[in-house]
Amino acid sequence: MRATYIFIGTFLVINSLSKPAQAQFFQNAETWMTAQFTGAGEAIPLVFNVLRGLFLLYLGISLVKVIQAARQDEDWQNLARTPMIILIAITMGDILANLIIGGGGA
Repeated sequence: MRATYIFIGTFLVINSLSKPAQAQFFQNAETWMTAQFTGAGEAIPLVFNVLRGLFLLYLGISLVKVIQAARQDEDWQNLARTPMIILIAITMGDILANLIIGGGGA
């Protein structure tokens, strides 16, 4: 029952913070850094896109592991805890980055 509440709460938080697909996770920070370091060329977007890709791959692999553990009646809640903490940490990091750089969002 507790896991259901955690899942629903997490879904509602993510849903309220969601933006269009091209503007997820540190988009304002990437825009700000690109404007500040104009001589960097394509290095800054490349770094941010690699970080986004690694993050999404990690979440996808973790989701598959959690589903497999749940289907095999194993302790899936312990497997889900670390990806959930990382998801919350990255979301909070994005919010804090927007507060620091003054990004208003779309």
